[in-house]
Amino acid sequence: MTDRRRSPDFWRFDAHLHAGAPRKASRALALLLAVLLVGVGRASAKWVTDQTGRRVNVPEHPQRLVSLAPSITETLYALGLGDRLVGDTDYCDYPPEAKRKPRVGNLLNPSLERIVVLKPDLVLGSPEANRREIIGQLEKLRIPIYGVTAQSVEGTLRSLEDLGRVLGCEREAQALRERLRGRIEAVERRVNPYPRSRVLFVVWYRPLTTTGPRTSITDVIRRAGGDSVTKDLDGEWPRLSLEEALRRDPDVILYPQAESFFPGLDEFARLPGWRDLRAVKNRHMYCVSETITFTSPRLIDALEQVADILHPRAGRGTEGRR
Repeated sequence: MTDRRRSPDFWRFDAHLHAGAPRKASRALALLLAVLLVGVGRASAKWVTDQTGRRVNVPEHPQRLVSLAPSITETLYALGLGDRLVGDTDYCDYPPEAKRKPRVGNLLNPSLERIVVLKPDLVLGSPEANRREIIGQLEKLRIPIYGVTAQSVEGTLRSLEDLGRVLGCEREAQALRERLRGRIEAVERRVNPYPRSRVLFVVWYRPLTTTGPRTSITDVIRRAGGDSVTKDLDGEWPRLSLEEALRRDPDVILYPQAESFFPGLDEFARLPGWRDLRAVKNRHMYCVSETITFTSPRLIDALEQVADILHPRAGRGTEGRR
C-alpha cells in the first residue's frame, strides 16, 4: 500500500504484484537478528486459527504488539490497548497518539530490523495491506504474526470479537461491538422507508476504478440505503469505462477524501464523459471520509456519513450513538 494521499493504488492489494521485492535479509541483518533473539523467552502460547485461516502460535497474554496496518492500529486503541502497542507503520495516524509510537516503516516493506528491536510478543498484519512475504520472514525469526481481515460491516464486527479473544479483552470487545451494532441498526431503520439511490463509488477516476460486490464499501452503501451500480462486477476493485458508467448512470457519485489527487466537482463537470453523467449534472457528487476504506470501528462513522448523504431527510437520531 503506497501513500494513500498521493496514489490511487493503495486500494490495490494483489500480493503477486510485489513478487520482485527482496526476500532475504542481508548477512549483517541476520547477525543482528540472531543476537537480538538470543535469550529472548516466549510466554506460554496456544495454537489458534487467525482470520485468514492460518495456524498461528499466539502467546497466551501478548503484551507487546506491533501493528502493520492503520485499521488494526485504530482497532487496538478502540479496545483500550494503546499502551500495549509498541510499534506501528508510517501510515498509522489515528488516533493522534498512534503517530507517537515507534515506526516500523511502510505497509508493503516494513523494516524487519525495527520490528525485531521492538521485541513484540505478537505482530498483527492484514492481507489487504501487507505482502505475503512478510509472513514468511517473520516466521523465520520466530515472531508470530496474526492475520486480521474483513470485507464487510458484519465482518468488521466479527474481526473485533476475534481480536478480543486473542488479546484477552473479550469484555471490552463485546461492549464495543454492541455499541457499534446499535449504531448500524439505527442507520438501517432510519433509511429503510426511503427509495434507494443508485450509487457509483469512485476509487480512482483516471482510469475509472470502482468497487466490486465483496468489499466493505459496497456493503456500507447497501446498509446506508443505496445500491452500488457496480455490485454485479467481478473482482474487488474493477475498472469501468466511462461509456459503461454512463450506461449505468448513477444518481449519486461518492469518492474518498483524497484532495491531492481528486479534482473538484466543477472540474468533473468539464471533463469529457464525466460531465454527461446525471450525478455530475445534478451536482450529486460527494467526498466521503477515507474511513470507508478501513475495516475498523470508524467504518461505522463512514456508514452514518453515507446515510446522511443519500437520505438527508431521514435525519440523524441519537439511538445507538456512543
